[in-house]
Amino acid sequence: MDPNAHLNNLALESLHEDARAVLTRQAFPDTHDPAGRKQRLVTSQNVVHFLAEAYWPATIDTCVGVGRIGRTSFVVSSALFHAGNCISLCDAVMVAVGEDGPVSVPAVARRTLENLRLRVRGVGS
Repeated sequence: MDPNAHLNNLALESLHEDARAVLTRQAFPDTHDPAGRKQRLVTSQNVVHFLAEAYWPATIDTCVGVGRIGRTSFVVSSALFHAGNCISLCDAVMVAVGEDGPVSVPAVARRTLENLRLRVRGVGS
């Protein structure tokens, strides 16, 4: 926190990062295990918007889902809420990487990501 007891940008970003790790582990179960993984996930872009202040101590609710799925990458979108108000949004582009660079997202991971895709209520479902 800062001297005014605000949760600072690093504290909020760590909540986005934790949500991202939980989501990616569902689609790529061994991605965080260097010994057992066949490919890695790297972050190629991370955009965070800080929308409102929150003071420490605080209970923060986190929502996360998949915003877009490409051939070798996907976007993890997360939102942080305090007292029902959105205080921060984050979009992170994750790229599947093998020994020689970007690789296609495996079919099994793609299916899991599709199940985690964000949807607008009442549209397309």
